[in-house]
Amino acid sequence: MKTAAVVVDWRRPRDTIEALRSLAAMSPAPDLIICVENGSLPEERALVRAEVPPQVHFIELDENLGFAGGCNAGMRAALDKGADWTLVLNNDATVAPSCLSACLAAATADPRIAVVGPAVAFADTPDRLWYGGGIVSHWLGFTRHRGLNRPASHPPPSSEVSYVSACCALVSSRAWLDVGPFRADFFSYYEDAEWCQRAASRGWRGHYLGEVLCWHAAGVSSNQRGSLGLSENTAYYLARNPLRFAIQSRPLLLAVTRVLGLSLVWNAYNAWRLIRGGRPAVAKSYLRGLRDAVRGRMGPRLT
Repeated sequence: MKTAAVVVDWRRPRDTIEALRSLAAMSPAPDLIICVENGSLPEERALVRAEVPPQVHFIELDENLGFAGGCNAGMRAALDKGADWTLVLNNDATVAPSCLSACLAAATADPRIAVVGPAVAFADTPDRLWYGGGIVSHWLGFTRHRGLNRPASHPPPSSEVSYVSACCALVSSRAWLDVGPFRADFFSYYEDAEWCQRAASRGWRGHYLGEVLCWHAAGVSSNQRGSLGLSENTAYYLARNPLRFAIQSRPLLLAVTRVLGLSLVWNAYNAWRLIRGGRPAVAKSYLRGLRDAVRGRMGPRLT
């Protein structure tokens, strides 16, 4: 059985170096480690190349395709090399040496498992849990992490879940080929939840492994390391992508309940986060995301 790992880097070479080193230090290590340089500057790419293990394979994209597009490029390369399973890892995360072997053991226990992800703790406060299994409300459309901010020493037990966070996710090549890639037009955020919903509709399952095997520097991509606060980018995509997914849902009744659910629950929760943050520009970006979802304007946020 051949394994691969994919990290998408967008102009954070130091974080990416640590992520790649942790992948190479796993036992067993993946047969192939892929770093997708997603519109990074030449000097940033050179820094990563100089400081990571020599077995890392690089894909250099001239423009930033977002996390979703970058992952798709990495997965295409992994499939071309014959990988049966690919571990997708955020570039602001690191993994335990046993991460691949533990996830692979869980993944191969059932032929209908599409993706497995372990419990994830905050990198800066490793005693606190960031992810303990993902839940997507089928009727209301919003997502949540089980165990958020609870003690990392007692993560929720292993179970089937409705979505696995792409922060650290072991993906089946068979499922990927059947379900298709991440929605590149989402650019960033919610692409993992949407993919898991598509997979479930085709009879695939997501599995959460109740062991902390990954540490995530939450907020790094939005320059708010260790924070659950919203930046202009995160606010925009977290407003737009779930709502667009809801609008496009079928049958019509499901679209209606999901739009209502996001309006009454998801937007209310994020309004509280926006008020706490006290940054008008972030609130404006959230409203722009809602507007673009209704209009169907997808892809990268226009600044």
